[in-house]
Amino acid sequence: MSIICETFQGDSEKASYAGVEEFVMAKNSSLEDIPQTANWSKDVSYFLPIFYYDIADRILNFEVRPDDVWVITFPKCGTTWAQEMVWQICNNIDFEKPKEESLYIRFPYLEVGCIMSRKVPMPDVISILNEKGSPRFIKSHLPAPLLPKQLWTVRPKIIYVSRNPKDAAISFYHHYRNIQHSRVSLQDFLELYISGHIIYGPYHDHVFDFWRMRHEKNILFLTFEDMKKDNPSVIEKTARFFGKSFNRDQILELADYLSFSKFSQNRSINKEDTINKLQNIFQRKKPDDDFRFIRKGEVGSYKKEMSKDMIEAFDKWSYNEVEKAHLSSEIHSILFQN
Repeated sequence: MSIICETFQGDSEKASYAGVEEFVMAKNSSLEDIPQTANWSKDVSYFLPIFYYDIADRILNFEVRPDDVWVITFPKCGTTWAQEMVWQICNNIDFEKPKEESLYIRFPYLEVGCIMSRKVPMPDVISILNEKGSPRFIKSHLPAPLLPKQLWTVRPKIIYVSRNPKDAAISFYHHYRNIQHSRVSLQDFLELYISGHIIYGPYHDHVFDFWRMRHEKNILFLTFEDMKKDNPSVIEKTARFFGKSFNRDQILELADYLSFSKFSQNRSINKEDTINKLQNIFQRKKPDDDFRFIRKGEVGSYKKEMSKDMIEAFDKWSYNEVEKAHLSSEIHSILFQN
């Protein structure tokens, strides 16, 4: 197996959440036969629950189909929003199907089986996808080197969505507290985020690999901020990527369907049932009574929760990572949008 998983030797207690107390640092040790690796960060290990080891080889050798559709993001970067937008575009705008089938059935989460406690019953998503008819819609938060090898040779359509790290970090903190039932403080979580010791970290290498591949014909790189600023234009751009064409009324109708006020209330999407189920399994109430999976959907909301010192620490961290990766200042528009 070319995935190397070394047991994390640092402070696992702060990073832990309900039923997940051990972690690995995972990296792909054999990338020579993948041409895209010239654009990837070198020798990076990613922080994942120890359960990842059980499915790492199955994911790496997962059979990819040319008509698959993938949405890949670092967590809390607009994943669910992008998934529903992509599914609607590829299905010629169908508002009825989601009433019958949740997004999580229509658009399975590839590696979800390794993320949650073993107390949480999880389907074998890899087997489900292997048996699923085409076209398949697949979500993943895994970084480029840990994704299926065939993704880079079969080259299905991939949507990658980024978000400025400060907003993504704040959103992920609330997710950790209320869905994964972590007891970590905000200060500790933000320090873990910078150190790369939250699941799927480090953040910058995850984003940078796809940023460098943004000109590949089968990859569309989007940002959460652009989706907020002018979602009709993003819908139109995404439709073109899939060879689809919609009139202005259809685009505006889809944008309205995807608006935060409606999206957050959509039971096919908002995970209310899942949140309640997790509370019952862990016998813990979510610490924030007003928490919702589709939480705020804002740009710049980190300013309400991050201290001035922490904002400066995040910005310094991002500038240093850009310099270390030898990227142009063009990437700043991705990292510092607010």
